[in-house]
Amino acid sequence: MAQMKKFGKRRGGPLPPRPPPAWDEADAYEELRYWDSLIQEGVELHPRDYDRYEELRYWYDCLWYEEDMRQYNNYVDWFREWEQVQMAPEPEQRFPVAPLPQEPQRAFVNDDRYIMSKHSAVYPTPKQLQAVQSMVSDLERALKAVSESLRNKEPSETASSKVEGKLRGVYRVGQVGKGLLLKDDLDLDLVLLSRDMPTSSLLRLISGKLTELMKDVTKETYVITPSVQEAAVIVTNTKAPLLKLTIHLTSPVVSEQVEKETSEESCAESSPPDVLDRQKCLAALRSLRQTKWFQGEVTIVESCVIVIRILRDLCSRVPTFAPLKDWVIEVLCEKVSSTCDRPMGPGETLRRFLECLASGFLMEDTAGLHDPCEKELTDAAAHLTPQQREDITQSAQFALRLAAFGQLYKVLGMNRFGASHQNRGVEVPFKRPREASDGGECEENIMIPNKVAKTEPPNALMKLNQICPGLSYVCTSQTGPVHEPLFTMAVEVCGKTYEGTGSSKRSAKLNVAE
Repeated sequence: MAQMKKFGKRRGGPLPPRPPPAWDEADAYEELRYWDSLIQEGVELHPRDYDRYEELRYWYDCLWYEEDMRQYNNYVDWFREWEQVQMAPEPEQRFPVAPLPQEPQRAFVNDDRYIMSKHSAVYPTPKQLQAVQSMVSDLERALKAVSESLRNKEPSETASSKVEGKLRGVYRVGQVGKGLLLKDDLDLDLVLLSRDMPTSSLLRLISGKLTELMKDVTKETYVITPSVQEAAVIVTNTKAPLLKLTIHLTSPVVSEQVEKETSEESCAESSPPDVLDRQKCLAALRSLRQTKWFQGEVTIVESCVIVIRILRDLCSRVPTFAPLKDWVIEVLCEKVSSTCDRPMGPGETLRRFLECLASGFLMEDTAGLHDPCEKELTDAAAHLTPQQREDITQSAQFALRLAAFGQLYKVLGMNRFGASHQNRGVEVPFKRPREASDGGECEENIMIPNKVAKTEPPNALMKLNQICPGLSYVCTSQTGPVHEPLFTMAVEVCGKTYEGTGSSKRSAKLNVAE
């Protein structure tokens, strides 16, 4: 108390206003996405810009951590109140205790169980995912070596042409870029952008260089075949699981030329005689736009991604749903999720998707489904014939009736769960049994068990830092989509450089140390 007297009294009146925040959260998040997009495209940032990017990443991680801690503290407060109500003696209660407000139990609980069970059945196995990641990474490194080889052999007419090179970059598209692979559908696609108009001679040159440099990149054996009709290079592996990867060659010059022809402008340069099929090149550019849109709008909604995998499996099993393209399913699922004022589970998302189709959404006399990746007003489902639209609507109505009467398992093509699965509900967490004290009485203090820190043996990274303190780990490259990046870390030990890859910088550093 004597020490407290040294402090002055708090003045009366309202508290002074809080200082304004250091930055606006919306602007900071948009800036973070901008720097992240540049890094994904392979642009080397200035050290000052990279420091700004790291600062924004740290701020964003702190926001997530604070939100998680807030939810945890709310749960702890609710748990303490629940224990106090349970431990209060009934005879001494003078007033009835009102029940604590509980979170409303979600509907479609059984539907969620069926969907998650079906999702685990159609999701690729870890062995298949490892083979896909290995093949895609090998091809990306090989294409990077091909680009450097073509850049070195290109005549240096100007400084800009020497720096740019013939190839601009390679991107994951399709199901591998969106993370929607299925166990029975492992077709992989990459888009290779060239600086000039893509030609058949350039396609054969890339195929030959790829065959030549693939031996220096990996020990695996791949069969590389150029296909001028498909405007692509087809790569297949020789061991199980058998995979097929298609590298589509295209260029933004193709779309620019089409826009000039549409606007009746004169083209300064004429197309080469061996130019590749224009429609194939435009389709590759369209798939690249769709993948970027999907990564920014749909990947963040977990239930939406799960339902899209379930619907892709449904379209492969039911003939009437087969005309639905993957792009139509993805756009419609995004519309279903974004138009709801609350987050939905997989069961409710699938129910709303079937309701949209059953309402006649795809019929000819409706507004159609807007394609978000086209400048002009385009219907994403324009390829469907009137008979296909009617069959899809009728099948969706039948599937919706089955789901409404608790028979979703028939729609998913699986067996019905037993009574133990059907009657399992949300369980209230019971209190830990109290231990008796030395005198035989129970302890009155209600304690929440704290997390016990587990002592783990030192890993390879810890041992390396102990042997060689002060090592500097450098991130040399970052490949892959936003939701599944692949980092490459390098470290110099005793004059020799070691590299390792991983899904995060921490795992990549651990692989370097091992």
